[in-house]
Amino acid sequence: MSTIRRVAGLAAFLLVGDAVIGARAGAADAADATAASPPGEITFVASNAVSTANGTFHSWRLAELALVPGDLASSHATVVVDVASIDTGIEQRDEHLRTADFFEVERWPTATARIHSLRANGATAEGHARHAATFELTIRDVTKSVEGEVVIERREPLAVSGSLAIDRTQWGIGTPKTWYNPLSITNEVTIAFRAEVELGDAGQASDGAQAGR
Repeated sequence: MSTIRRVAGLAAFLLVGDAVIGARAGAADAADATAASPPGEITFVASNAVSTANGTFHSWRLAELALVPGDLASSHATVVVDVASIDTGIEQRDEHLRTADFFEVERWPTATARIHSLRANGATAEGHARHAATFELTIRDVTKSVEGEVVIERREPLAVSGSLAIDRTQWGIGTPKTWYNPLSITNEVTIAFRAEVELGDAGQASDGAQAGR
């Protein structure tokens, strides 16, 4: 079986990342991507009036990857993120983010991102193909769709990157920003990812802390 080595980087959250691998083909001629999660990262940026927090999710896996040759619009991927692996560099803040005030990881330990409906959208300054994409994010048992971008940096082995911006309040993450509190977090959080993916080795879990660093 052919392989795709991947580097995940959204977040996606995500989350992203929503991001965690065990793949399957989505059509008869689709590539069967059943690999364990490769090296990579999912990062995010959030801020308030006095500081900016740069964070990452260390643990994630690719739960599904269906690549349909010549038909990216029909291709899709699903990434599962271990939310408790959140790391902003300040342990006290990370512990607070794991509580019911934000992610409530004891009740909802994972977040999921399903990426699909890729549409060609020009090229980057480096000549890499850009695609608009739909990200279905499930966080705290709430599923909503947002638009983001996927960039195909290399086709063999497959290397992709991308980003999306979410309104965290739509998933009940924290309280809405208020104008009178300078420590109030902005509602918008930016998620970024980068990945190289290898097809094969279905069912293996991935650990971004080891693979992506």
